[in-house]
Amino acid sequence: MAMPPRRRVSFGPHDEHDTEESKQEVLPRQGAQQSYARGFMASSLAPALAAIFTNPVEVGKVRQQLDKQPASLVATLRHVWQSHGLAGLQAGLQISVLREASKSFFRIGCFTPILDQLHDAAQGPAPLYKRMAAGMSSGAIAALVCNPIELVKTRQQAAGGGAVLDGFRQLHAAEGLVGMWRGTAVSMCRSAMVTGPHLTTYTALKEAVAARGWLPDAPPLHMLASLAGAFAGVCCNQPLDVVRNRLYNQPIGPDGQGTLYAGAVDCAKQLLCSEGPLGLYRGFSSHYLRVGPHYVPPPCSLALDHSPPSLGGQRGALCKVVYRDRTTAE
Repeated sequence: MAMPPRRRVSFGPHDEHDTEESKQEVLPRQGAQQSYARGFMASSLAPALAAIFTNPVEVGKVRQQLDKQPASLVATLRHVWQSHGLAGLQAGLQISVLREASKSFFRIGCFTPILDQLHDAAQGPAPLYKRMAAGMSSGAIAALVCNPIELVKTRQQAAGGGAVLDGFRQLHAAEGLVGMWRGTAVSMCRSAMVTGPHLTTYTALKEAVAARGWLPDAPPLHMLASLAGAFAGVCCNQPLDVVRNRLYNQPIGPDGQGTLYAGAVDCAKQLLCSEGPLGLYRGFSSHYLRVGPHYVPPPCSLALDHSPPSLGGQRGALCKVVYRDRTTAE
């Protein structure tokens, strides 16, 4: 006996249309999540690799900022080499790699997701103030989460190195959990002041140069724009960086408070009185030489994939080779 044909159960007159709309809504969301994931990975991996080569410059920068009468960067590095050899130049390398991988994960990786929340892509490229707000927010988040790593790194580089786990154990044993977040306010301000100007300058300059046809929207332009952004970030950030390093490395009294400075404002006042305004920009060249190479790889890696509509929706020249075209995520 033949079975009667199965009847299709209908959930309403627009069920097929609703299904198609649901698919169209889900696909862009999935594409955006995949884009964010790639962005976080690129933001973490590239600076971690760069830290291997730039760590000696970071060691020199920290020593310059802590010395009351510092020599030039070359003289400082020569002294470290003569006193401690290669181990001295790479003091704190392990913690430096960990710091760059973790902090850049939030600092650069959070920029696009935050900007997408602040700006509707349908309105065109995001204005500068929204980019600045997104960059400063991502920088502050990174500093808050990674402050213990930053603290251990700075102290190990000033002291000549040490094991990563030993550094955390000693910090916790001597100052407790609260001490692991010592200087967080200054660190958050510092990170916000370097990340906001950097990413704003990078994205705005890249788009302006490409729009005028001066350079094609390709990796060389991304590298130049990123170096310019790093310079803007260091100019805004250097005074806070000097103050933070002084606070991190001051002796701690029995009451758990610093013995040299009452806080960031007091530290800045003492610096201005004893060393003048230029004291706040001590180690500027070494800071830029260290920061510049770190900021080049992540933006280039992300630009090879796809710039979000909030940043103009431009594609890098190599993106079609490296990644599949993600039209569903636009």
